[in-house]
Amino acid sequence: MNSDEAKAIANTVINMTMLIVIIILAVLVVLLIISGIANRTRRIADRKGQFIWKDRKHTFLGLPWSFTVYSLSPERLFVKTGFFTAVENEIRLYRVLDVQFRATLGQRILGLGSVIVKSSDKTMKTFVLESIAHARDVKELLSENVEAQRKANHVSNREIMTLDDEDENVVDDGGEPEIEMDDENEET
Repeated sequence: MNSDEAKAIANTVINMTMLIVIIILAVLVVLLIISGIANRTRRIADRKGQFIWKDRKHTFLGLPWSFTVYSLSPERLFVKTGFFTAVENEIRLYRVLDVQFRATLGQRILGLGSVIVKSSDKTMKTFVLESIAHARDVKELLSENVEAQRKANHVSNREIMTLDDEDENVVDDGGEPEIEMDDENEET
């Protein structure tokens, strides 16, 4: 190998290294811009006092790199999704019927969890605040605000109890449970 070939190889390596560094810097700049926009939005919301809690869906390695944003105000819960087509749904808190916490092993390792919300809203009957930080605390915060809104709006939750047809002990007209047994025992 002569010196010209060695110089050509060295220049190629240097150029490739510079290209990789430029790509990494470009990615970092984009992430900083996105982070700055998110922080600016958070500061505006905090100044107005309209949100009690706000978080993004956490994706890869528990990082909030998602276009799904969850926000909680004293009266409403907002779910904003999408990048090219942004969709924002909201639900009035007094319409929430049930709040449940769920965390997979992977979410627990990363300090995340999901909150499942069931409501009487026509467009958002059941939805999930998926992979959020401090999910248990968010569930409790949401429950407290739901109860406060129910009291403020004089809304009561009336539960309807029904028996499923598939229950093992179904009460018949005689008031005693029906017992089903195998053909071997001959009792039905």
